[in-house]
Amino acid sequence: MLKLAARLSIALGLLVPTVSWAYADEPSATRTSARGGPAWEKIAKAPIAGRISAGVVWNGEEMIVWGGVTRSRTIEAVSDGAAFDPATGRWREISSSPHGVLGGGGDAAAWTGRRAVFWAGNSPDGPARGAVYNPATDHWRKLPRGPLGPREGYVSVWTGDELLIMGGTSGDTFSSHIGAAVDPAESTWRRLRGIDDLNALIPSGAVWDGSRVFLAGTQYLCPNPDSTCQDTRPIFVAYDPASDELEEIDLAGAPAEAIAPVAWTGAEVLAVGQDATDVVLFDPVTGTWREAAASACPADTSAFRQHAWIGDRYVATCGRDALQVYDLASDAWEVVEAGKSPFNTRADSAIVWTGTELVVWSGLKRSDSSTPNTGMAIVLP
Repeated sequence: MLKLAARLSIALGLLVPTVSWAYADEPSATRTSARGGPAWEKIAKAPIAGRISAGVVWNGEEMIVWGGVTRSRTIEAVSDGAAFDPATGRWREISSSPHGVLGGGGDAAAWTGRRAVFWAGNSPDGPARGAVYNPATDHWRKLPRGPLGPREGYVSVWTGDELLIMGGTSGDTFSSHIGAAVDPAESTWRRLRGIDDLNALIPSGAVWDGSRVFLAGTQYLCPNPDSTCQDTRPIFVAYDPASDELEEIDLAGAPAEAIAPVAWTGAEVLAVGQDATDVVLFDPVTGTWREAAASACPADTSAFRQHAWIGDRYVATCGRDALQVYDLASDAWEVVEAGKSPFNTRADSAIVWTGTELVVWSGLKRSDSSTPNTGMAIVLP
């Protein structure tokens, strides 16, 4: 029986077979030669096994990778991790998380300013647990059990005080309670009862604008929704965790029917449609949508596609050996022929933006479904 998360991926066009790599002739795009331009460079192999579904944070100096699922000998949820310093090019192993805190299944990780907080749902059997890591002391502190049961396919946002975890499935059913928030400083949880109104939700993404969460996904409407349910609808909402109030946003005027929020630009929600290069933007002040300029070349519409927000620009793949960068200010795309990389040829990699450099490590390899412990980095001025 097909899992609900996979069903949503198909609905969003994420599991389409390999497509051609023809470049579109778009006047808004310029092409940068690999000679003299930005290029990918290998980073050192990590001292831990490669993985997918890892918790990943950037703390200003290091990319910290914890947990996830390895696929070296067997498929296994793990509790180890490592930190990579791009300035020195060196890795260091970090201590393993406390007993009973391991694995992955979704995106729930944040840097608080001093510590990293991680939570993993490990559907369908659990454990659904989290912990806080201090890189200065290499010490962990286990978080108490929260109200959320085992799950996968969830999303999260960091508000500055709390990590909000929302949505997901457990096997072929929907997970219990839709959302909850954990305060890592106080080690306390609270239910997000306003989010619980979104019964049977598989989220596609969520972003934080400083006061509200903008959350999108697919809601299943059957009386007893499971993986056989065909009655669904795309949904986009704004949620205020302070007041616990939820507001649904009309998708009728959106350039794309189904969207996945990627970033808050400072004034708009940047999201993508069925293709990772179909960029749309929503202004919550005016309640209006706009469509970004057409991309320079079609992105891979299979599960093997990755993208990143780098502060003021959006980066997507362009074939297997180039990037395309969307500049919000100029509403234009630039193709960077930077060479092959894990960003182009893997899925679910650990990805961080350092402020000057995009670092990509491990992930599910397209050719053989392995998870190598190798990575690359590129400086994008």
